[in-house]
Amino acid sequence: MARRRLSEAIRWQIIGMHATGASFKAIGRQLGYHYTVISRLVRKHRQTGAVKDRPQSGRPRVTSEREDRAFLRIIRREPFSTSTVLKRAWLPNRHLSTRTVRNRLKAAGMAARRVIKRPRLTDDHKRRRLAWCLARQRWNLRTWRRIHWSDESRFLLHVTDGRLRVWRHRNTAYTPRNIRQTVPFGGGSVMVWGCISHDCKLDIVTVRGNLTGDQYMRHVLEPVVVTHFDNHPLATRPVYMDDNARPHRSRAVVDYLQNNAVTTLPWPAMSPDLNPLEHVWDILGRRIQALQPPVQTLRELEAALHREWLQVTREQIRRLTGGMRRRVDAVIRARGGFTRY
Repeated sequence: MARRRLSEAIRWQIIGMHATGASFKAIGRQLGYHYTVISRLVRKHRQTGAVKDRPQSGRPRVTSEREDRAFLRIIRREPFSTSTVLKRAWLPNRHLSTRTVRNRLKAAGMAARRVIKRPRLTDDHKRRRLAWCLARQRWNLRTWRRIHWSDESRFLLHVTDGRLRVWRHRNTAYTPRNIRQTVPFGGGSVMVWGCISHDCKLDIVTVRGNLTGDQYMRHVLEPVVVTHFDNHPLATRPVYMDDNARPHRSRAVVDYLQNNAVTTLPWPAMSPDLNPLEHVWDILGRRIQALQPPVQTLRELEAALHREWLQVTREQIRRLTGGMRRRVDAVIRARGGFTRY
């Protein structure tokens, strides 16, 4: 049974009652405490003039400050390790609990957080990204607004989020209401192509099957891109951006764009953070997931994507395309490495 602790008000009441001449046993009977508790409190007051508990040392630390600094170096070297792995790597010959490891992590201001995923960048990728941005560092909005940003994206019918958690009691993992049902490969997917610029948004195109160079020309470039570019005089003709996917760089596609006077923007590999259209795909994905009732078939998903694409406003697009100088500066500061975009 836990021992009752005396509040500060009760302690001063005991001191006052003793000062009026009451005995330890009389005070104890009146307040419901053993007389030895009363005597120890009065003795403490005589010695220190206070009634609060003295500071206690607590349980001694099992690691030194030097060992704690070594632990922080391990964390910086292996940030994805679990507390069990860190315990073995830190002091393998010392008996430590994982609670000690978590306490040191907490004391250092660290917590387990969501991992940001980015494409793998080699040194060559970083050099090319940096060179691309340095060459366009002084571009103003008038230059950036000529760029037409294009990309494809695939949307799953049933999105599977590995970070999903459930509030449940112990030993109820297999209760039906606590189980998230899944289907293989997300139940199928729909791939779409889109294109935006600072001043316009082209029609979204559904890509059937795997995208090939011939498909890219017949269903995307010829009916959408070239038709749109032909509406501009040569002096103010836009610049077309697509990434380095194989269908985009096939010889037939390159010749087709040249024959139709479509100027393309050279693109550094592994650079989705430089394409503002990636954020439009994110907007569409979140809107699709928020639909009530949710889409149930691939046909419904395709219709919803086309519908939500129309709902993306010019103001939303201009906020993205108008920030290209910030994106370029971020890559330069990172020396071609990862950015927050």
